[in-house]
Amino acid sequence: MLDTACVFVTDGGYLAPSLLAAKQLLRQGISDLADILIYTIDVDEAVTDRLAREVGHPSLSFVPLHSRAFVPPDGTSFHRNHVPVAALARLTLEPEIPPQYRNIIYLDGDIQVVGDISPLVQYRVPDGKILAGRGSAWLDPHDEYAMQPPGYLAALGGVAPDDYFNSGVLAFNRDTWSSQGPLALELFVRNADTFFRHDQSALNSAFRESVHYFSPAYNFHAIYASAYAAKIVQPKIIHFTGRWKPWKRASPHWGPRFYRSYVDLLSQHRGLHDFFEVAPLHIWALRQPKDWFDEARRLARERTVLQERRALIADYLANGEFAVR
Repeated sequence: MLDTACVFVTDGGYLAPSLLAAKQLLRQGISDLADILIYTIDVDEAVTDRLAREVGHPSLSFVPLHSRAFVPPDGTSFHRNHVPVAALARLTLEPEIPPQYRNIIYLDGDIQVVGDISPLVQYRVPDGKILAGRGSAWLDPHDEYAMQPPGYLAALGGVAPDDYFNSGVLAFNRDTWSSQGPLALELFVRNADTFFRHDQSALNSAFRESVHYFSPAYNFHAIYASAYAAKIVQPKIIHFTGRWKPWKRASPHWGPRFYRSYVDLLSQHRGLHDFFEVAPLHIWALRQPKDWFDEARRLARERTVLQERRALIADYLANGEFAVR
């Protein structure tokens, strides 16, 4: 019996991307090391039962949740953005996880697994700590995290830009999550007017100075992609942070192979069409010429900045202290 679980938490909107990532884990052979649990929020169990039969793998399970367990109380000032309220569900998840699982790897649905993540799955996070990857503030102190609003990081208890982590890929032991997950939710409810990144804000506050870091390869998000650092980082998990997802429109940063993955997924699981829409190819690519023109202008305008970022990333990879490489 395995003691490790890779966990997704999704509503209907992210059911298809989460399933794709879970199937990629299976193709990577992660089922030898961990079971895969997809917690679904307010999704008809007949749908997930059918998906489980279609996948037909004993290591993949769907577990229903109800949004009543984590939606903030009435009157909470909740900043609406591209992050779904379902993201808060992970903070109260520990009682729902079967008791045999002592080690948890949490994964957002808007990822694709493109390399071997077994070192991440096998790492044992010490009590009271969380394993995560840096966010974007360390490479750009003037980005949205530091500037929306001014003082955002200070409002989290004084988190330094170098220490701020992205919450899309995390690992922890269940005893830690049992205490710190509800604490993070409580912090969010008390500070919702300043915790603009919802669960990510709350987790950074709750785990301030209690973070072990993994290599950017395990959470290769937009700040790395915009610096064209894939060859430097050699990503294992691509995280499509931001509003523009590869199933919605073409992007200079996320190539067509990612788009095709979602097209193929829908052809394999017809029932997902009720929850998830992939833009038709001609519409998906419609803005590509303008996007590439805008990107070329950005590269010319920010050439020095991008060179500095790439140098910082290379130095971080060479000299950073990583619990998992």
